[in-house]
Amino acid sequence: MAVNIKNEIAHLTAICKEKNSDTILFSFEHNRIRGSVIFFLNSLTFLFGIKDFNVGWLAPVTDGVLSGRLPTDVFKRIKDMLDVVEFVKTDRGEYAKHSTAGLFQTISTRMRIIQTDEVMVPSDEEMIESIRNTRTNDKEYDKEGELPFFKTWSRNTNRGRVKVHNLEKTKRVFGKEIENHCRKHNISSVWSATPTERSLLFRKKVKEITNEI
Repeated sequence: MAVNIKNEIAHLTAICKEKNSDTILFSFEHNRIRGSVIFFLNSLTFLFGIKDFNVGWLAPVTDGVLSGRLPTDVFKRIKDMLDVVEFVKTDRGEYAKHSTAGLFQTISTRMRIIQTDEVMVPSDEEMIESIRNTRTNDKEYDKEGELPFFKTWSRNTNRGRVKVHNLEKTKRVFGKEIENHCRKHNISSVWSATPTERSLLFRKKVKEITNEI
């Protein structure tokens, strides 16, 4: 699923200006889910975390629309706390079908009404730990899911075109503009299992990043 959050982005951007920060952190609750959101203004990306399970995922915004795709392993961990949308009958019995729609509705509402005094500016350590929790074994979501930390860039001069899955990961972390730049110039992002000095590069402005690539 995907959620249109143009108005929410405008509100969070205004809070970033009040906080004099390109990154803000706030919490939300849905059913029994206690979660956190880190908003990265420059890349227009979000990092969602579920506190009780130490799991998280990154989601980009494209044309004001937030990607609602979760890694399969994250969905399975939190499924029982999501809304039941229907009961499905099969030859083996009946089971409940869960949806993330209510979760993202709660999150978008929180984004829209949150006040400046409810928002914090996360430390580098908090951001690194949150990124660490985005590890996933869902290969369809991320073929390099065990490597959550950005390391460097690689030009594909003699190795063919940059892979689609790599561009998708670049978009989740760096946003749509950097993904477009990498697609145009045939550049891959390289990832690591441990933090590096460049792991938070995506916090910089798009022009600063493209000048480094």
